[in-house]
Amino acid sequence: MKKNILTTFVTWFAIILGGIVGLLRLLKVNLFDFRTAWLILLVTAVLTLVLTGLFFLQNNDYTACLKQDIEKILNNEPPEHKQLQVLSNRVKQMSTELQALSVTQNSKRAEIIESERIRISRELHDSVSQELFAATMILSSVVDNPNLTPSQIQSQTTLTLKILHEAQDEMRALLLHLRPSELADKTLTEGLNALIDELQAKISAKISADVAEIKADKNIENNIFRMTQELLSNTLRHAKAKNIYINFFETVGTLVLVVKDDGCGFDSTIEKTASQGLKNIRERTLSLGGNVELTSAQGAGTTVKIVIPKVRKRDE
Repeated sequence: MKKNILTTFVTWFAIILGGIVGLLRLLKVNLFDFRTAWLILLVTAVLTLVLTGLFFLQNNDYTACLKQDIEKILNNEPPEHKQLQVLSNRVKQMSTELQALSVTQNSKRAEIIESERIRISRELHDSVSQELFAATMILSSVVDNPNLTPSQIQSQTTLTLKILHEAQDEMRALLLHLRPSELADKTLTEGLNALIDELQAKISAKISADVAEIKADKNIENNIFRMTQELLSNTLRHAKAKNIYINFFETVGTLVLVVKDDGCGFDSTIEKTASQGLKNIRERTLSLGGNVELTSAQGAGTTVKIVIPKVRKRDE
């Protein structure tokens, strides 16, 4: 503060002194007279002191008003200063826009969650529930019919076990959708390996995996992890495969995920409008600037290849 006062005083002293000297020269006053020179310095000093005092008083008032306006802005009150009023209005507008955006995002998130709940509920009813009902009916027919031969009982029991195994695999496939869709603190490789190991311990199909140690943008990693969940779920529910092959690698700046099975397959030339899982995968891949290649035929299994451009990590 003292330094600012001194700097201001010296600056204004030089300006006022120059003005007075210039004026006296025009009036042809002898500036080398001792009394005249002393008087010039005295007048300059007094004027400079007055102006410096007035400046700092005004500056203090302005600073106090500015602090009050800032306090009002922080308290969501309108400030006095016109320029700060414009800034305050802009801040309020941005806050309103952010709140509206937050409401929209929460609404969309709620719609997605509700849609997933309805889909899983419908699939539980259409698949697992019906399979369990069929198994119950078969067992009831065995219990209620004492005239069945041992071979008939064996046949019905075998059929019931087959239906129950299919219902169990269907349930495990649906449970994949209830797993966390993000990796949290895991790397993509760790998450994929953990998912595969956990699933392998619960299903009869054999999973062979070759997952490279790759790091990418977190959004890409989360989407690849979620798409792998979707692909495995679709395979377990529809393919009836004995072997599933997973390959994840990087080549020439792109990430490649291949999921292949030796299941029943389908005619890939016909658009499968009922496969919501494949639609989700295509949408996710498209949002990342990639593409999906689907190859399948009746009785020849299915291969899904996802190619995504790799985005350099922000900390690389």
